[in-house]
Amino acid sequence: MKTIFQQMEKTLKHLEVVHQVFIDKRNFKKSEKLDYHIYKQNNEKLQQVLNKLDFDSQLYAKKGRQMILADFLEYIFLGRGYYSMTSKENKENFIKAILYFVNLLMCYEVTTVSYTLRKKIMNELGITINEIRSEEYHDELKDFKKRVGLKKGESEAPKYLDKYFDSLLPKTAGGLWHELLAYAFLLRNNFGYIIPLLLTQRLINLNGYIVPPDFLIITNDKRIYGIEVGTKKEIQSGSFSLQTAIPTATIDTINSRTSDRCPICKRWISFCPFIIKNYSNFDISIKKPEIRCLEECNIYSKKEIVKGKCSYAKYSREKARTIKYTNHKYADGLHYHYLCVLTNLTGTIRDRLIEAQDVIALKTHYPHYSGLEELVNK
Repeated sequence: MKTIFQQMEKTLKHLEVVHQVFIDKRNFKKSEKLDYHIYKQNNEKLQQVLNKLDFDSQLYAKKGRQMILADFLEYIFLGRGYYSMTSKENKENFIKAILYFVNLLMCYEVTTVSYTLRKKIMNELGITINEIRSEEYHDELKDFKKRVGLKKGESEAPKYLDKYFDSLLPKTAGGLWHELLAYAFLLRNNFGYIIPLLLTQRLINLNGYIVPPDFLIITNDKRIYGIEVGTKKEIQSGSFSLQTAIPTATIDTINSRTSDRCPICKRWISFCPFIIKNYSNFDISIKKPEIRCLEECNIYSKKEIVKGKCSYAKYSREKARTIKYTNHKYADGLHYHYLCVLTNLTGTIRDRLIEAQDVIALKTHYPHYSGLEELVNK
């Protein structure tokens, strides 16, 4: 990521250098005096108009900052980076890059439970961006030692502090990564030509605007569909369809296994190397989203997996009275880090679980979204 930020910084510095040269009167010869005055006059008028539009706050501000940060990252991947997909191999590497980046986003959210990392980020942001240091809840969040930014009933922070925490990361709790993964999902499943509208959330005409879905798909049989990532936007999608006659489908993110937060450590369960390797290989047919680690993983041995060598493996099992190795408190159907389960079980129960080599319980998942079944069958 460092190289990406360095390249973007070069872009900004490049534009700033050009501006600084033209705004400095000393850089113009006497015969170029008019050139300077024209630039200076238009620059001043431009700034006046931008101030009336409150233009600067659309680029960085406390209000909506999580959206701005997410937009910047989506621009990197879907505004410029996707031009790198000039071959099948490059498309595969692009999907691989998205999966690795999603893992980074999941890592950022460790700050919900890590006071040490959260305080470090708050300190560094306060030093780097002066206006953050003076924001109303900066100091309170920096010194808050309990959990923050989790769902209702799990966060230990007051609501206003949860909201402020959200403003410091790009679209927390999966908002950004679901959009990027949805793009990868649409591309890998070859639904058609994909038009990302994530950076164009208003289509404007002279009299008003409409809110489009996150993507448009032009299918191979020349149909156009809108694709909305996430439920609870049915009214918005319906309004778009009524005004444009473009049918819109909704991708279900709630019931996907793409975002499982371990109930023990409250950290997101990231994509494992096996998933990333296979999902980014178009020659491998993905027939089902669930992978049973003990049967399919070719990175770790069965012995290594059951002993917790893989930090990505999930554990999910319903308790069964007749099966002794399921008689523990984590056999409740939820999805845990298997390593967290092993760490929190002791003695005979833990040994029994390892010895069982439970094929059903140890699993992981490919990126997969429901909601497009009708589109597939067209």
